[in-house]
Amino acid sequence: MLSRYSPPTNHAPTADATGGKAWQAEFARAKSLVANMTLAEKVNITSGISGRCVGNLGGVASLGIPTFCLEDGPAGVRPVHGVSQFPAGLTTAATWDRELIYNRSYAMGAEFYDQGVNIALAPVTGGPLGPGRNWEGWFADAYATGVASYASIQGLQDAGVMATAKHFIAYEQETYRNQYNQTEWYSVFPANEQDSISSNLDDKTTHEIYLWSFAEAVRAGAYHFMCSYNRINLTQSCNNAYTLNHLLKTELNFQGSVISDWGGQHDNVDSALGGLDMAMPGSGWNHVWGAFWGENLVELVENGTIPEYRLDDAAIRILTTYFVSGQDVNPPPEVIFNAVGDTYYDAPNGYRDVRKPETAKLIRGIGAQGITLLKNTGVLPLQNPGRIAVVGTDAMDNEVGPDGCGTDSNECPAGNINGTLSIGGGSGYAYAPYVVTPLDALKLKAYETGAEIGQVLKDGNATSSLADLLTRSDVTIVFVQAYSTEGRDRANISLDHSADELIAAAVNQSDNVVVVMHVPGVVDVEAWADNDNVTAILAAWLPGQESGYALVDVLYGHVNPSGKLPFTWAHSYSDYYPGTIVADRVRVPQSNFTEGVFVDYRWFDSQNITPRYEFGYGLSYTTFEYSDIQLDTTIQSDSSAVQETAEPFEDYDGSNSLYDVLFTVSATITNTGNYTGSEVAQLYVSIPEDDEPPRVLRGFDKVKDIEPGCSATATFPIRRKDVSSWSVERGLWYVADGDFTISVGASSRNLPLNVTWSSSSSTANRRRAAFFYPWL
Repeated sequence: MLSRYSPPTNHAPTADATGGKAWQAEFARAKSLVANMTLAEKVNITSGISGRCVGNLGGVASLGIPTFCLEDGPAGVRPVHGVSQFPAGLTTAATWDRELIYNRSYAMGAEFYDQGVNIALAPVTGGPLGPGRNWEGWFADAYATGVASYASIQGLQDAGVMATAKHFIAYEQETYRNQYNQTEWYSVFPANEQDSISSNLDDKTTHEIYLWSFAEAVRAGAYHFMCSYNRINLTQSCNNAYTLNHLLKTELNFQGSVISDWGGQHDNVDSALGGLDMAMPGSGWNHVWGAFWGENLVELVENGTIPEYRLDDAAIRILTTYFVSGQDVNPPPEVIFNAVGDTYYDAPNGYRDVRKPETAKLIRGIGAQGITLLKNTGVLPLQNPGRIAVVGTDAMDNEVGPDGCGTDSNECPAGNINGTLSIGGGSGYAYAPYVVTPLDALKLKAYETGAEIGQVLKDGNATSSLADLLTRSDVTIVFVQAYSTEGRDRANISLDHSADELIAAAVNQSDNVVVVMHVPGVVDVEAWADNDNVTAILAAWLPGQESGYALVDVLYGHVNPSGKLPFTWAHSYSDYYPGTIVADRVRVPQSNFTEGVFVDYRWFDSQNITPRYEFGYGLSYTTFEYSDIQLDTTIQSDSSAVQETAEPFEDYDGSNSLYDVLFTVSATITNTGNYTGSEVAQLYVSIPEDDEPPRVLRGFDKVKDIEPGCSATATFPIRRKDVSSWSVERGLWYVADGDFTISVGASSRNLPLNVTWSSSSSTANRRRAAFFYPWL
């Protein structure tokens, strides 16, 4: 019987790059260039130095290799002015729209490039999938996160900037993430006394949940990966030869470079041998996280502790991606901002505005498409009400302006009213050039329609002014929020600022209360969600700078809501798998992923727990009918991989790909209501194995702008991997024998259409004695 946890991490040799399927010419060029470099020059392009950017990589001027600028983050260039504040990843995920995911990343990538950035520290590709600061990422589902990761990486890189898939791997909580902990909220011991938390997980869970989206990042041609702060099965992520050399560079055949997170590198030798290629920040940031590589690496190679071929491979990987990106021919402009030390205008021309007019429209569109309608008794869309009441500080401006809370939004003055929540905090934060608040947009709409609008921008207990305003209004819109930031897991799922009391006061004075929530994930709505006077509930997430406009577009029906939940919304925190955030005050913290593959809706389904709102749930102003499910068993070769992985799988003749399409499912979606609308159709597969969840998401298709009475076809190509399970005993993907139930519908618990696909009658399972190990 194999151990629950992965093999020992010191048994995986280094894996040299080859260029893979797509980068052969650039690899050969990089290899030739590195062969003519001195040891110091090789070190200079692998080791971080001080500079104007959050990360700076020394170049080799004599060979025409410039210094590289690395910059946060996943919602826009940070901490830099003259750029846009984009919607959070979670908001974009709630659109379930591949096109919008790509377009957001392309527009963001253009701003990175135009600010002089070589490597964007984005997107968040695979963690966290569950708790933690998941608002920076995508879905609580490996398949959907893989789709989003693929599209977002291609968008960034098509715009000319190099993307970084992060954080590799099993980075699922903030608490105890980093033993340096000088600036962490959770510090309970002096710095360096407590190990980084260890994410302990088995081989099946690793492959079926946490590695899945990173495989899609490799297939999309990601240039860089970032190793994470945590340990994995007791070995530090950035030293972890099993995860970096075996899983990433061998099994996934990753040809780019691995970058350390800032504070993720803890030594010079094990990190180099374990698979790290770029030390960040290296010797930068005044050695706040140590002084790694640089001169130390020169000495370690000279004395034979680290073989020079390992350094060669790291340099080749970095230069290969540089050449593939085309930045050697079309370099980004000179960096003129200063992102270190919070001094942005110390240069005479330190401000560069790179925003494009169409970007604001895109941000507004994503915000509107991501809004998820959770309840509606018919009050929405608003029919130009004559008197509108706006309640709550989440509707208003920050008292100290859109940038007044600092580079990570965590430096607000004591007692400050922070206003509407447009994005979360930490390195996922981005400065907003402005924030269109809900109150701004509602006032403008009231001006257009001739309505009367009043506001009580107060949190907590009711006042006489609140009663006066609400009793004479046709509709009351209450704005509430829950803040989340890097470095600290949310202590609970409560709303901030006594929001429940505010809503209670509103429903006592009004029988038409619309609740709008700006939140980073699930919050407790049980105290008021079923109240008859709460006529509508909207999750507006973290929508970026165009927040108010996006919301008004939906409230007034200019955009029919089509957002759906990218996670399960429980009735109670206790309904989720217990103990997913470990906060024991110990020096060697351990997080055992005992839930295995039963993450989020998989857990709820397996335990038959009824959620408040299921995964994939979201209402519309119209209605849709599902019909006519069809299954086409024509096999199609994989044509989507920029780079091919080398994942092992059972292959009947050795000529196929794990990503070949085995069959295609289609279904008809008919708009049976009165409004034009878009619908996210979802496909789930029930795999006939005892250790698999009842169903897993394996496809979604957003069919757009269906007019009343009209129909559209949703199409779902299903790949070999989508119906495969991971065998721990054999170390490969395989398709189980038997009948697979394929279900299509509007959410994970609303699946009216079903069809059966039999693997035993498919070429997927013929001559199963032949196994395919691409690296052998």
